[in-house]
Amino acid sequence: MFIELLGLSGVKIQTNDTIILLSPPTEKSELKAKRAKADIVILGNPQDKTNIEAREGKIFEINEPGEYESSGIFLYSVANPQHGECVSLLTSLTVGHTTIAHLGSLNQELEQVQFELFEGSDILIIPVGGHGVLDAKKAVALVEKIEPRIVIPMHAALSGLKTKYDDIEKFIKEIGAKTGEPQEKLKITKKDLPQETMEVVYLKP
Repeated sequence: MFIELLGLSGVKIQTNDTIILLSPPTEKSELKAKRAKADIVILGNPQDKTNIEAREGKIFEINEPGEYESSGIFLYSVANPQHGECVSLLTSLTVGHTTIAHLGSLNQELEQVQFELFEGSDILIIPVGGHGVLDAKKAVALVEKIEPRIVIPMHAALSGLKTKYDDIEKFIKEIGAKTGEPQEKLKITKKDLPQETMEVVYLKP
């Protein structure tokens, strides 16, 4: 399995057979909605328009909370409300035997029922840039509660954005991790997950 960041809350997860896009850039995003192909797409708003085509056959699109299964992948999405509107989905995915939590553009404390969905996830992909999403301090507090094996910070400063998000380095310093140079993608299998410690993986969109 490969994991890549697309900028903002966008994430691409690729297995041998399936490409999953979570919160990819849309026409309303600060980032250009680039042309892409996928099997499964998770959006936050059914009115959002993307530039994504089905890779094979018909694309499986999720744009509202619920429990889903496609291509042997199990997904459970809950709403991330702001000002009474769902601006993104928070999603738990089970890919093979690995659980992945994608926290979209979360900017507030998780409700208890949401926390129970993500607690103990193998991989946690979490916004850290502040200015409308979790900042470094709040993100670290949530990481410590969820206790994942791997943390991937996202939704942070990126050239070309109007919103001046905090740099990912601020989160890395706050959590006290050593990450080395940023990577373009993470290749991971269940057996590669750290067993005794938590690892922070610095990915560059």
